[in-house]
Amino acid sequence: MADQNISFPFGAADVQTPAYAATIAATIVDAMTIINPATLTGALTLNLTLDQGVKAGARILFIALSDGTARTTTFGTGFTSPTLAGVISKTKAIEFVYDGTTFKPTSAGVQID
Repeated sequence: MADQNISFPFGAADVQTPAYAATIAATIVDAMTIINPATLTGALTLNLTLDQGVKAGARILFIALSDGTARTTTFGTGFTSPTLAGVISKTKAIEFVYDGTTFKPTSAGVQID
């Protein structure tokens, strides 16, 4: 039986791998969500729709790979965060925690390759 109805930490984290688009909408329903869009080929705005069951302390790990141009990610609806500046052909990761109102970064984005 798949654990898709069991929330993290008892089930797997919700992993979302959307195709690149200038604006991506992600729905957050779990205590842990990993958002890893396809390679960014342009600037990105990420907006969230929060399920009413999302509680303070929920986390998002956002991972973004820029193509041959440094791509910027703007964190829109559902976030209180500065933009994430990409690096040419490199991957950056940033974690957010929900404070009951919006997701806020726990630190600056980190280049991981």
